[in-house]
Amino acid sequence: MAFVGIVLVSFAPGLFWLWFYVRKDVYRPEPRRLIAITFGLGCLSTIPAGMIEAIFLFDMNLEEGAALTGVAAAMLLVVGPVEETCKFAAVRFKPYRSLYFDEPMDGLVYAVAASLGFASLENMGHVLAFGPAVMIGRAPITTVAHLVLGSVWGYALGVHQASGYRRSPLVAGSLVIAACAHGVFNILVFSSAPLPLGAVVLTVIGAVWAFGRFKWGQRVSPFRLRRNYPKAACPSCGELIRVVSRFCRSCGMAVAPRAARLFCGRCGEGNRPDAGYCTSCGDRLLRA
Repeated sequence: MAFVGIVLVSFAPGLFWLWFYVRKDVYRPEPRRLIAITFGLGCLSTIPAGMIEAIFLFDMNLEEGAALTGVAAAMLLVVGPVEETCKFAAVRFKPYRSLYFDEPMDGLVYAVAASLGFASLENMGHVLAFGPAVMIGRAPITTVAHLVLGSVWGYALGVHQASGYRRSPLVAGSLVIAACAHGVFNILVFSSAPLPLGAVVLTVIGAVWAFGRFKWGQRVSPFRLRRNYPKAACPSCGELIRVVSRFCRSCGMAVAPRAARLFCGRCGEGNRPDAGYCTSCGDRLLRA
């Protein structure tokens, strides 16, 4: 039971913020399964990040009272770049390659999922090392900071997608900015503990900016005015009609409540009757 409590304390803040921001993806929501996988990949990305940091920082003193120059070098040159790159890789090599990454909002959604997965497992390590009390600071500050930092390159991925994948330098630049901001955040935490006011201010400003990026994603969504209602064959005449229709326009017969096969309203390919997304084009299949 103690271990279950540790997991709940560590993961609850990340899961809450994931639920909060995923709800902003209203026009073409991503598959919950892929979001969960990305969250899990974000958790796993802490492993290579920890190994790389251990290799480069094994003989450095980063405890309380350490020299600020040493801390700054470690955070700006190692911790920030390594952690942001590992989180970025969790998105770049899985959801980014899927059929479902098809609008600017998706860059933000998957970046937040990976970042919160990373933060949640990192939280668990700190809880095991220092006790649940450490979450008093990590839940509202560090967890949200990871979300904000991921939103920087997640927004760039969204712009990259909207441009027809012609803005690669923007993505690389955003990753550099996120890594530098990550290092600055960690420096502020170390230099002003136990009350890191600078880190709090930076997190609040970043959270407001990230929320605005999600609003941007809603405004520029190409699916804002488009709905994909799948079609099914009329049991009487075989004419394809929308599943939201009550009667067949051709023969007038009432539509069966459950069709044997659905046809995507966007690409016309057939899908299972319980499909939530088209297996050909990845578009969401609406029922109402």
